[in-house]
Amino acid sequence: MNESKVIRKCIACNSLKPRNELIKITKHFRTKEIVVDPSSDITGRSCYICRDFSCIETAFKKGRIFKILKISVNDELKEKIRAVLEN
Repeated sequence: MNESKVIRKCIACNSLKPRNELIKITKHFRTKEIVVDPSSDITGRSCYICRDFSCIETAFKKGRIFKILKISVNDELKEKIRAVLEN
């Protein structure tokens, strides 16, 4: 299937977008490590978020990332996501 035609939902704003326009955040299924993976190569429990600072703030404020990935609150995850946005 064509990468640009795969549609995913942002966990913050609930907008539907092509997968290549979103950032994938994955909890690796073996190591349980949280990976911010814009290229979508890693498998495991995942969620998608827009490449927008307001969506990131909303997702952290409401705790949606932590609920979906079933992890505890982690401030360094926010820094990983911001690093991906700045690149």
